[in-house]
Amino acid sequence: MKLKTMENALETYPNRFKLTMMAVARAKEINDGESTLVPVEDQAKPVVLALKEIAEGMIVPATHDEMIKIREAKRTLRERALRIAEEEGLQGDEDSDDSYASAHPKGDPVES
Repeated sequence: MKLKTMENALETYPNRFKLTMMAVARAKEINDGESTLVPVEDQAKPVVLALKEIAEGMIVPATHDEMIKIREAKRTLRERALRIAEEEGLQGDEDSDDSYASAHPKGDPVES
């Protein structure tokens, strides 16, 4: 990680512990596929992008109650998406060879 990125984030949010916790949480979101709020440079790691977002004031700390509401909303959305997928038959066939192929490269033996 670039030291300058960390220094810039510390100027915006000087509490090192909370800054680290915010950066880790945001990096996990980015890693899970959420779009970034800053331009992505080549081979930029999610934690660096998170620190840049914090340094530019795009990410602010959430209270404990806000985090509980956010997690509950994400869980509800995930459950709703799964239910809709099941209703529309988008879950895929459990007997399909595709699920095996994505979990194990073809030709590799599977341990029993």
